[in-house]
Formats: sequence, C-alpha cells, structure tokens
Amino acid sequence: MGISVNRIITLPALMRQFRLYFRKQEEFIKKSIAVDIREVQKDIDDTLSDKDFKKILTYYGLAVPSVLGEGYCLLRGKEMSLAERDQLTYMGALTGLFDDFFDEKETDEQHIRELINRPRPSLANNSYEELFIRFYLKALDRTNSGLVKEKLNRVCDAQVRSKQQKDPGISKEDIESITIEKGGASLLFYRCAFPEEVRESEDKMLYTLGGLGQLENDIFDVYKDYHEQVKTLATTTKRVSELRSVYISMMKDVLKMLDQTGYPGKNKKKFFRFISLISSRGLVCLDHLQKQETLTGGIFDLSLYSRENLICDIEKSGNRLILFLYYLNNI
Repeated sequence: MGISVNRIITLPALMRQFRLYFRKQEEFIKKSIAVDIREVQKDIDDTLSDKDFKKILTYYGLAVPSVLGEGYCLLRGKEMSLAERDQLTYMGALTGLFDDFFDEKETDEQHIRELINRPRPSLANNSYEELFIRFYLKALDRTNSGLVKEKLNRVCDAQVRSKQQKDPGISKEDIESITIEKGGASLLFYRCAFPEEVRESEDKMLYTLGGLGQLENDIFDVYKDYHEQVKTLATTTKRVSELRSVYISMMKDVLKMLDQTGYPGKNKKKFFRFISLISSRGLVCLDHLQKQETLTGGIFDLSLYSRENLICDIEKSGNRLILFLYYLNNI
C-alpha cells in the first residue's frame, strides 16, 4: 500500500499517548485495586499467589483501561471519567480471576453462575473467590449493573463453549467461531463501563474487534496452547500464510464495520490508528512464526519447535521496527 506520510507524522504523538495512558492508569491502580490486594494479603489461603496479584496489577487491571478503555474514548470523543475508570479497572481486574475459574481452577459452572448472578461474600469457598467477589461487587456498584451481569454471563457461555477446543476432532469452523465469540463477548463486557447506548453497527464492530484481539492472543500463545493441547487457529494451521490471511481479513472487516458506525470521521480515524498499532503486533508475531516454517521445509509443524523458536518478544528493537513499519504501511 505504501507508507502513509500522515501516519509518520502522527506516530510519535500516538506513542506518547500510549505512555501517558499507562502512567495515568498505574497511578490510579495505587489508589484502587492495589489497596484491595494489600487488604486481602493479610489473610489468604494458598488459592491466591503472587502470580495472580502480578497478573491483576501489571496486565488486566492496567491494560484494559489503558488500551481498550482509552481507545473507546477516542472513538466517542470524550475523556474517561473517574467513575468509568474505576468501574473499568475493577472489571479488568476480575477478568484474570474469572478466566482461571475455567483454565486452572475447574470451578463448577453452576457455582460460577451463582457468583455472577447473586454475588455475595458468603458465596466464597476460598480466598481466590473472595477476591473475585470483592472486585465484582465494586464493578457492579455503578450504573448498568444488570447489563454487566448479562454480558459476563455471555463471557461465561463463551468460556464453557471453549472447552470444545480440547477435542482433537473439532472443526476449523468451530475453532474460528469460538475464537471470535470469546474475544467479542469480552470486549462487549468491558463496553458496559460506559453509559452511552451501543448501536447495532458499533456492537458488530466491537464484537469483531474483540475476536481479532483473541486471535492475536492465540498467535502469541501458540507454544503454550500447543503443549496444553488446546486447538486454536494458530495451533492447527499447517501454513502461517493461511493464518495471516484470516488475521488480515478480520482487520479489514473491523475497518469496514467502523466506517458504518455513526461516530464523527475524525474520531473514527483516531480510533483506527490506535487499534492499528495494536493489531500490527500480531503481524510481527506471524512474521516470526513464518521464519520457523521456512526452516522446516515450508510446513508449520509445532512438534519441531522449541519455546525459543515460538516466543516472539515484541520489545526487541528489530521487532519494534517491524511493528512501526506495518503501522506506517497502513496494513
């Protein structure tokens, strides 16, 4: 497509924006979920670990408001309010805990539904659930609590369905459908932190964008998922070029759907630049995986690769340069 001059001009400002968003959220965390964690650390059992706290503080509680929240605020053309940041922070913080009900804890689905629909401290069976309920009640202590429950139930549906990804005979169509539903349901859950009505065009765009985000995660997690025998589009492909085609197609779908939303053109342009820089990370990882495929005769065979072969460190200077080039080429 050729390098976009406009993107060259705006890239430094966009990078400064990202750093500012993360610094702002880091300061907010110190006054919110970090306080909750210090309080629960005084008396916890072995169901909670430093790994859980680190995941909450340095990933979910940080990235959800700084990336998804701030990105949406560019689209609507209004800064995030303190109440919105507070709710979104707790929604992000509870996400990692919620996911591990399925991924690690193997919590009974009926109990999870009870936690979602009728949350109360007395329901907690251990410190892990106690912290989840603590975060969830604070997330609900805002407007749209009924909608938050509805959307978290949909995330739960997607997680239950994703158990099929352990089935060796699952079809590619089902894998793709589950991928999009997992990511799409999660992004629509976070959207509940904002009071504006979600129009149908926006709902479709955010759902597809969430699916793209899930696919990107799966691309980066290909080593882990393969060894845990989880069937994703990344672990089941025999050609990285096929996976790249699906990824780029979804990027284009998001752009088309974004264009159909009723937001002002300048807001849509800012939003697309923002998400383009994020989604370009997936293209860098696909390049990395394609190099491994080239070394094994043009077949992407995960049984032949070590962890070092498959882990893509986006912070390496060479990878960051490729990331910026993808962004500047407006792919």
